[in-house]
Amino acid sequence: MISTHWYNTKKLITVLERFCESEEGGDARVQMILPEGRNPLQKEFNIKEIKLIENKLVGPAYEKYRLMILVE
Repeated sequence: MISTHWYNTKKLITVLERFCESEEGGDARVQMILPEGRNPLQKEFNIKEIKLIENKLVGPAYEKYRLMILVE
């Protein structure tokens, strides 16, 4: 699978700065999502997507949003 999305350092910083412009994005916990079925020896990943999602935990949640980094 060839991804049309790619990140260099400047693009990554620009995207992260946009999230920091809002209170929700600036205070969000960061979580990386690894692909299912990945080789356990694989150590490097390409960033596929970065998005802010609402934390859907039941009960009192200390963080309302998470910044999810999906890698492939």
